Amino acid sequence: MKLTYGSLFSGVGGFDLGFDQESYECVFQVEWDKSCQKILNRHWPEVPKWLDVQEVNGAEIPPCDVLTFGSPCQDLSVAGKRAGLEGDRSSMFYEATRIIQEMRNATKSIYPRIVVWENVPGAITSNNGADFGQVLDTLAECGAVDIHWSILDAQYFGVPQRRRRIFVVAIFDTSAAARCPDTLLPVTEGSRGDFKKSRTARQNLARTINESTNTSDEQTSLTPVAYSIREDAKANTFSATETDTALCLNGLIPSPQSHHAQIFIAEPQPIYSFDTQFGSNAAVFENQTPTLKASQQAPSIANIDLSVRRLTPLECERLQGWPDDHTRWTANGEEQADTVRLKQCGNGVATPVAKWVAKHIKKILEIT
Repeated sequence: MKLTYGSLFSGVGGFDLGFDQESYECVFQVEWDKSCQKILNRHWPEVPKWLDVQEVNGAEIPPCDVLTFGSPCQDLSVAGKRAGLEGDRSSMFYEATRIIQEMRNATKSIYPRIVVWENVPGAITSNNGADFGQVLDTLAECGAVDIHWSILDAQYFGVPQRRRRIFVVAIFDTSAAARCPDTLLPVTEGSRGDFKKSRTARQNLARTINESTNTSDEQTSLTPVAYSIREDAKANTFSATETDTALCLNGLIPSPQSHHAQIFIAEPQPIYSFDTQFGSNAAVFENQTPTLKASQQAPSIANIDLSVRRLTPLECERLQGWPDDHTRWTANGEEQADTVRLKQCGNGVATPVAKWVAKHIKKILEIT
């Protein structure tokens, strides 16, 4: 029997693609954006869908082994006004935890067995760490017995995009928690301990995180950071993941000979990329791109001859590890505008990272 997952704030299914690739079965999707729903209907036509997360009752949707959600991040990002979890958009986190609690009540605390939350790294430092402490406390109050988290960068998972995101894995199933290794989302090594709700621990957690790593949406780092909750709330950092690979943007941008993502030109020349919004003040990246964002235009690229253009929607899909033209056609065969596709890419989850998380969760859910 397949493991199942349900998806809140589904977008166009970047998270979902990763779990599908690890042979999970999707049992529901929730997404309010109608353009995104049309893409979901094209690729997951048989999966039940809901529109507004605020109107979803967790007792009435299909129970699932894993519930995934990437609630809106604008109020947590260092690029925003940092209203935190009380902001209009990022407060949707509490709608997700309400659904989790309703599902657990309806299933006598059996489902969901695991919850995965994805967000910007700024979630850790929002309100000096208090918001992240509240995230952990709320998940524990819902019944989580073990919580792990890791900051993962898409550039280490086979796509040339610098995209740092935090993944929090809350384990509700006590047998799965017992099988969990010291670090569920391993970098090269890790630590893990039982979660205990404590205001003191929460305050120590925020202080320790701020001291241990300069975490911000704009930080440039080649070292993934992994954390797990322990009684003393200590955070540890580790060296590069085994998935660290040499990346070349020439393998992503179609060459004159081919439109296939994996065809490399004979002698690759450097490709430079920068955020279009910032013009001459933008940081320049060689053979990778800055983070795709829904709030601004797609990054621009230039070759060694300084021929400059913006990334296309197809290239942005590849930067997210999605199939070609994933966002191009709706369920009824209509072609989406490039502006809509680019926004969907900027809002999405990098599928190779989601797949990696799904693989490690499967190890503790399945009894071997």
